Amino acid sequence: MLSATQASSSARAAPGVALLDVARGLAMVIVLYGHALEIFFLRRPDGVFLHEAFVQYKVLASFVMPLFFLVSGAAAAKLPAKGWRNVVKTSLYLILLAYLVHMLGLIGLAADALLGGEGNLLEIGRSGFEAMLKGRNFSTIVVWFLVSLALVRLIAYAVFSRFPRAIYAVIALAALASLLVPVLPNAFLMKSWFTGLVFFALGMALAGQLKRPAWLAVLPLAPLLAWLALANRGCVFDPVRLCPPPNLPAEAVVWMHNGETGFLPLFYAAGLLGCALALALVQLLVRFTPRGGGVTPLFGVTSLLAGIGRRSLDLLVINGFVLVFLQPELKAISLPEIEPWFFPVLLFVVVALHLALLRLLKRPLSALQRLASRGADLAVAGLAVMLARSGRAGGRSVLPSSTRS
Repeated sequence: MLSATQASSSARAAPGVALLDVARGLAMVIVLYGHALEIFFLRRPDGVFLHEAFVQYKVLASFVMPLFFLVSGAAAAKLPAKGWRNVVKTSLYLILLAYLVHMLGLIGLAADALLGGEGNLLEIGRSGFEAMLKGRNFSTIVVWFLVSLALVRLIAYAVFSRFPRAIYAVIALAALASLLVPVLPNAFLMKSWFTGLVFFALGMALAGQLKRPAWLAVLPLAPLLAWLALANRGCVFDPVRLCPPPNLPAEAVVWMHNGETGFLPLFYAAGLLGCALALALVQLLVRFTPRGGGVTPLFGVTSLLAGIGRRSLDLLVINGFVLVFLQPELKAISLPEIEPWFFPVLLFVVVALHLALLRLLKRPLSALQRLASRGADLAVAGLAVMLARSGRAGGRSVLPSSTRS
């Protein structure tokens, strides 16, 4: 998930990036729609729990964040060959952006409290400061992914720059290590590192294979994905017992940011199959791309998803504010009888709303990203100076040879 500038420059450089843009756009649309579904079952004041919405949510949640990690890994296939400054800067940029958005969210929550909303200023300040210290429970929630992705990228770089051929061994070890998630602290989203690394590294490994039509063979397995997702009852070591999270006392769902993956074989099976199905759908959308490059619109869907993919970072930021400030108001509205056509209309409305907000907030979002980028530049420059001084004090350079001037 990159800034608009980074994504557009990459699109001119890499022949397969159009497919990645569409895949990232599809993942972003799933996130927007999934979060909108929460209105109908999660912590509603009237206690209503719309099962039709939850079933969709549970299936989508079983693979959408694995898909984001996988697509991010595919876009970073050449990560081990990059210099440490580039890698560290990108990770710091993502973390700083998450923190800036978090602080804006705190300002919004404080303003709401002053205007008579829920919460009090002292508690907002305390919880906001604690979130910054621990790197979790951010005010706009969704920026957890930026922090987790930043740290997964650093882990992948540290491992694969030294052991570039060990990618599948690392995937296996990370999957095995995810058994430790229930006992790990969640500082800086540690509970999502192992599962995130599995799909990020898998994306790196499959980066050259994403255009192969073989992905289309998995399309008939879509019903199996639904079964795998719905069969996961939330317990890491027990496939039968129900282990719901605190916010869903009678149900279980995959929430990677809290380390709530449920029964790990089912989690990985659903995550892998869901990613494969998403990539197959992307294949259907882009397989008629002209030889000269570019994306052929299929009723406009392909070009729309590609555009959403290029602006997915902005849309994620916007979605965090919609999730925290708009959706609680919508939950207070009594639900009418839901007809079958309602959910496709909801999808259209949610995407249209976020695209309208994106257009409206283009300049503030760009300014926010520039601020995060400048902060990352300064931090990397300071780190380089510190390492150089440390190396001189020890009689040798501690910088990688490729980065020494």
